[in-house]
Amino acid sequence: MIRQARAEDADQVAPLILIILEDMELPFLKGVSKPMMLQMIEASFVRPDYRFSKENVMVKEIDGKIAGIMVSYQGEHAENHDDSWEGLQDMFGIVNKMPLFTEQETWMGEYYLDSLVVDSAYRGQGIGKELLHAFKELAVAKNCEIIALNVEKANEGALSLYKKLGYESEYDLVLSGHDYYHMTQNVRS
Repeated sequence: MIRQARAEDADQVAPLILIILEDMELPFLKGVSKPMMLQMIEASFVRPDYRFSKENVMVKEIDGKIAGIMVSYQGEHAENHDDSWEGLQDMFGIVNKMPLFTEQETWMGEYYLDSLVVDSAYRGQGIGKELLHAFKELAVAKNCEIIALNVEKANEGALSLYKKLGYESEYDLVLSGHDYYHMTQNVRS
């Protein structure tokens, strides 16, 4: 079942989000321990004003376990989604503050898939595709016309999947020193 995330999902969702952040090799991760980062993700999960807020997360649940997640939101909200990160750093006593994300990933007019990850125990079962279909349905329900995501150029498997699902590469961008394609799809056509 794919459903809206709930506060009690935080301890299962945080490790999945961390997988993505580690893959991106974000500089912030070098300054905090893995347990602290998990706690920070969990704290952000229950805040309504952050990109990883439960309001932005859909989960695929199987037998009470979170098998996969997607984080999505409207592009015009992206600029403000990270405003509370400094406050979270204060909560955890981080003195040398730095942003978690530094580059713009989405733009106004897009419904953006920020993150999608499937727990390693559930990979190869079509959960990623299910979440991608749910993402598209969510965008349509929110009256969005354009859906967007970024895929690392080196991730040929994901790139191939997105192309098969109708996404087209719009342009290249660099996020945290990695080369990405910004891909979009018009859900009204």
